[in-house]
Amino acid sequence: MAEMLTDLLQNIYKRIAQLGKSIQDLNTSLNALNINIEEKISNLTGKLEEFSNEIHVTQTKHIDAVKEIGTGTTKELKVIQEGLGLDALNNLIKKLEDFSNLSEGLLNQDTVNLLLSEAIDTVKSLKESLKEQEVIE
Repeated sequence: MAEMLTDLLQNIYKRIAQLGKSIQDLNTSLNALNINIEEKISNLTGKLEEFSNEIHVTQTKHIDAVKEIGTGTTKELKVIQEGLGLDALNNLIKKLEDFSNLSEGLLNQDTVNLLLSEAIDTVKSLKESLKEQEVIE
C-alpha cells in the first residue's frame, strides 16, 4: 500500500510539474502576445498621427484654395457688375420708385377729380369760344 501511495504521489507530482510547465509556456505565450499587441498599437498610433498631420495639411491647403477662389470670384463679379451698369440700374430703379411714390401722392382721387374737372371746364370754354367765332364769321 505504501508503494501505491508513493506511485500516486509521484503521479500527482508529475501532473503538478506538467501543469507548472504548461502554465510557464502559457505565460511565455501571453508575454509574446502582449509584446505583439503593444507593437501593433504603437504602429497604429504612429500611423494615426501621420494621418492626422496629413489631414491638417490638406485641410489648410483646401481652405486656402477656396479663399483664393472666393477672392477672385468677388473681383470678377465686381468687374461684371460695373461693366453691365448694375449700379446705374439700381440707381434708376430707386429713382423710379421715388417717382412712383411721388406720383401716388399727387394722383390721389381728389387731385384727379380736380384736374378732370378743370380739363372738362377748359374743353367747354374752348367749345363755346369756337361757337362764338363761328357765329362772328
